[in-house]
Amino acid sequence: MKRIIIPLLFTIVSYSQNDVQNVRVIKDDSQVTELVNTLGKNEIKLDVIDLLFQPALSISYERISDSYSSFGGDVFINFNNVNSSVSWTDSFSISPFYRFYFLNKKDFGGAGFFVELFSKFSFGQETVEYAYGIYDELTEPYFEFVDENYFDIGLGVGIGRKWINKKGITFEIMFGIGRYLLDEVGGVDDQSMPFGVDDVFRNHRPEVTVKGGISIGKRF
Repeated sequence: MKRIIIPLLFTIVSYSQNDVQNVRVIKDDSQVTELVNTLGKNEIKLDVIDLLFQPALSISYERISDSYSSFGGDVFINFNNVNSSVSWTDSFSISPFYRFYFLNKKDFGGAGFFVELFSKFSFGQETVEYAYGIYDELTEPYFEFVDENYFDIGLGVGIGRKWINKKGITFEIMFGIGRYLLDEVGGVDDQSMPFGVDDVFRNHRPEVTVKGGISIGKRF
């Protein structure tokens, strides 16, 4: 009986070890880098939220530096009425970014959870209200509304998650928040005021800028 049981036990243990060895496949950094090179290091993405719910277009380019970092930029073009919402006052913006990825070893590199540092260069229009005759008791005051162009710069940070399949198709969710650095406010000392203006009031742009969306892309 022992002659039968002992060989059987050795067979079971040996089979279990082989089975475990076949299941435990862990990629090291060189293997992840190889997968990154296979799929490519360039990526183009389109934000479907802006496309579907805003008459706006947001396209991103990302360059994979290595398995854990990347850099790129976003271009935003707003086809909507820029004064219809304080959240979407930009008519055009460029947003360079740098990302740090925290990924699973089974991933393809340049994917997974990430933290993003971004800057934003915004162009748009704001409505300016010019007041005439408000300090003259003999003159009936009147107001003039003028749309003026503006430029602003913002800095911010964001977080997100990216998935990628073996064909290089990517799906990404991201949200970021930042602050504008230029806050041009008009007043009685505003040298850009037209002649005869007593005061100027601006529909102040938000001090906070928001970046985010749901994107679908292709790595090549």
